[in-house]
Amino acid sequence: MFYFVVRYLRWAARVPGFPHLFDALLLAGTCVFRRSRLAAMETLEVQALRLPGVRLKVHRFGGIEFVEQDGRELGHLHGHGLLDAAVGRQAARVLLASGRVRPHHVFPRSRWVSFQIESKADVPLALELLAMAHSTDHFH
Repeated sequence: MFYFVVRYLRWAARVPGFPHLFDALLLAGTCVFRRSRLAAMETLEVQALRLPGVRLKVHRFGGIEFVEQDGRELGHLHGHGLLDAAVGRQAARVLLASGRVRPHHVFPRSRWVSFQIESKADVPLALELLAMAHSTDHFH
């Protein structure tokens, strides 16, 4: 459902409140049907706050955003456990070639990558992606 909406209903992101409502529905589905994924998402949020200067806020398109003190976005976590992280173009190419991540669902040839969290076993890589985004130059 997520990919259908992103691909064919992208215009809906400009409708006030729709992205947050859609993400809340994704999160509700995760809560009901994917409890281990929800637990992993919660673990990631707690552990990401241990990175120096990282804080959480609501993402403009729904979900949780991981930001630095200066407000720069490191990544965001959608309600169904998809983490998008801004790791930098070179790191993105290496990670994509390794098969550890997927291209970003909207910007496939960018500094962004996507990683689906399924369980707590995925948290270390998700945290590594956020740490990479934390240490990378904003424009590379």
